Amino acid sequence: MMEFVLNVLLSYVTLAAAGVSFALILAVLLIKKGSLTPRDKRVLLVLLGVLALYFVFVFAVSAGAASGHPGGGPLPTGP
Repeated sequence: MMEFVLNVLLSYVTLAAAGVSFALILAVLLIKKGSLTPRDKRVLLVLLGVLALYFVFVFAVSAGAASGHPGGGPLPTGP
């Protein structure tokens, strides 16, 4: 189950959707900053924060995967 969740979170489609969403939310916040209600602004900022945490998670997982250490224990070499 956990492997499935990680595969979904680290897929290129999910990452691309999160990137586009982040850019659109940031653009809306910057362009419409005067006309947004405080509630709308708060909701968009929360979504932006969640997406930022997602990007930190992706970066941490990819940095851990690139550390050069194998994921499992040592394999037997055989006789």
